[in-house]
Amino acid sequence: MNAFNILGVFSVAAALLASPANAAEPYPSRPVTVVVPFAAGGAVDIMGRLMTEVLSKELSQPFIVENRPGGGGSIASNAVAKAPPDGYTLFVGSAGPMTVAPALFPSAKLDPLAQFEPVIWFANTPGIVVARNDISAHSMKELIALSKASPGRITMASGGSGSILHLMGEYLQEQLGFKWTHVPYKGSVPALADMIAGQVDVMVDVVPTTAPHVQSKSLRAIAVTTTKRSSQLPEVPTLAELGYPGFDMGSWMALMAPKGTPVEIVERLNRILNDRLKTPALRARLQSMGAEPEGGSPERVTERLREEIPRWAKIVASAGLRN
Repeated sequence: MNAFNILGVFSVAAALLASPANAAEPYPSRPVTVVVPFAAGGAVDIMGRLMTEVLSKELSQPFIVENRPGGGGSIASNAVAKAPPDGYTLFVGSAGPMTVAPALFPSAKLDPLAQFEPVIWFANTPGIVVARNDISAHSMKELIALSKASPGRITMASGGSGSILHLMGEYLQEQLGFKWTHVPYKGSVPALADMIAGQVDVMVDVVPTTAPHVQSKSLRAIAVTTTKRSSQLPEVPTLAELGYPGFDMGSWMALMAPKGTPVEIVERLNRILNDRLKTPALRARLQSMGAEPEGGSPERVTERLREEIPRWAKIVASAGLRN
């Protein structure tokens, strides 16, 4: 072999060794941690586990859920934002941690648009206005009239002060011009139990937790707060249908990654979940939980964040809820 050929062989070998594409391992080559910002058993946790189930099956690696509750989701989101952007730490973002917590916990210095790479908007959980059965109002029009007739007499339960459920109720009052008295609980379950018992009057919740009580006629459904009716409670009209347009309130779940995560990883995860969200089996499973399947590009998540962050910041400020 002459000197020119030897030089060529070494040049090719050096190029192969130096090439990141050849040096990098295929993704994922080890287990992936998926952080959920709430305790196990809630809607966000359930949806997060459903996403991990899909990804584990498709990518033949464990996607392990790690629950990190606290601080309205700010503890978990801050931890994920600081994780290496290599695709091995992901986050189940939802309306509370992604759009409410930045205003509610300013000292946490959360900036979801700057700290995260959206992967996909996985599901939407519609909001719903419910009331105890023996309240005299049977419609949204009657409920507004009753609320305006005696400001503050109607009591509004929520899953906690500063929660997305509390703020949905505050937003409804602000937009429609009446006042309820807020009664916070430690979660939706005790709040709904007290409403069934007649201890509180109304609540703005999400469909997955309220649907069983509406279906059993333990609570009265007044209106859905999103632009479309709920698949789980299709008989309940939207606020817009009742003559109150402009509302699109509920919770939602999106898969997020730390800022700087390689675009090829984001695109691969997005493609897998988009494909599965088109299947009747997964869509039916989500709808049976009271969630509406979403999907689409990562930019859909960005658009949602840009719309909701300033809206909830305004409500947090007007309600005096900053921590």
